[in-house]
Amino acid sequence: MTEEMSFEEANEKLEKTIEHMENNTLPLRESVELYAQACELLSFCINELEACKGRIEDINEKLKELNYEEAQELDDGE
Repeated sequence: MTEEMSFEEANEKLEKTIEHMENNTLPLRESVELYAQACELLSFCINELEACKGRIEDINEKLKELNYEEAQELDDGE
């Protein structure tokens, strides 16, 4: 279900699913199916956020290395 979704699409669908579950009286089987879908969407969103967090941490680490190297170059040039 989530293979071709973006984070934003999955998050929106998750919100709508939760809202539907909260605002409607549903048969048990339908409630369980919606719950399963919500869990899958939540897992997808968490994985996407973790992947982005990791990417940001990598970028920040590279930026720190660049800033350190630039600072070293400035120190060497003085």
